[in-house]
Amino acid sequence: MDFNQIRCFLALAETLHFGRASRAVGMAQPHFSRAIARLEDELDVRLFERTSRRVVLTAAGLAFREEALAIVNAEERARQFARQAARKAGNRLRIAFVSAALYHILPAAIRRLRQANPEADFDLHEATTNEQVELISAGRIDLGLGHPPVETQPRLSVEILSEDRFDAVLPEDHPLSAERQIGFVQLAREPMILFPEGQGLSLYAAIRDQCRLAGHPLTVAATAGRLHSQLSFVAAGLGIGLAPVQSRSIDIAGTARRRIEPYPASLTLSLAALYDPRNRSTALREALNILKDVAVPDGQADQS
Repeated sequence: MDFNQIRCFLALAETLHFGRASRAVGMAQPHFSRAIARLEDELDVRLFERTSRRVVLTAAGLAFREEALAIVNAEERARQFARQAARKAGNRLRIAFVSAALYHILPAAIRRLRQANPEADFDLHEATTNEQVELISAGRIDLGLGHPPVETQPRLSVEILSEDRFDAVLPEDHPLSAERQIGFVQLAREPMILFPEGQGLSLYAAIRDQCRLAGHPLTVAATAGRLHSQLSFVAAGLGIGLAPVQSRSIDIAGTARRRIEPYPASLTLSLAALYDPRNRSTALREALNILKDVAVPDGQADQS
């Protein structure tokens, strides 16, 4: 028994006329009649009583009609669910991100993507840049937002989206907080609150080099993986911190932000889109275009 036989049965049960039923399902009447006969043979019951004048459902036919309708309706539901799932999968974008992506670029991009496609669906989770590279290699995410440099791989594309600068963040009662802007020579004398070195080897090395150029060794009073925690340590008076300009929306009581001037050219925080170039997802291509559009270029957030 197959779906074609069931549809033939239901057409005949509806019309009670072989000619009209065969036309309804688009079959020649002899083929249609054989399909009904095969179904009765498989079920080993008579579903219809046939005379030269009429066709009527038997008791077995009436019972079978209820189940046949349920089967056809279930098949249609299955088709609809499969189509919906396919549409949803086509609109789903799996994104991993570092916390710096949350300051501006990722929320702005998601808003734009949802405006362009109300059915857009996102699977979002925070991960380090190295973790993102592994997830892309394993096919578990479509897009990463991380900090270069990353190890060059043939199946990994890296597109720089923005280059952010840093503010100095001081305890609000620190003597330097009275200044409108602070040079790195002044900052280098102070104990610093930084991220763990393994979280960003290149940036950590750049900060160390700037301290050395200013004539002081880097002194780290405490480390924390998240900026909010770093700034809380600053508020506690443990040292001074460095915070991306785009993170100015994070306001921790007891701290004061100041511009760094003159600004060291080597001290930048890059944010890049990471993805497998073999991924031909339309959702990914649209996201990359929007990310480039909403990115704040070259650290040019409000420097006032």
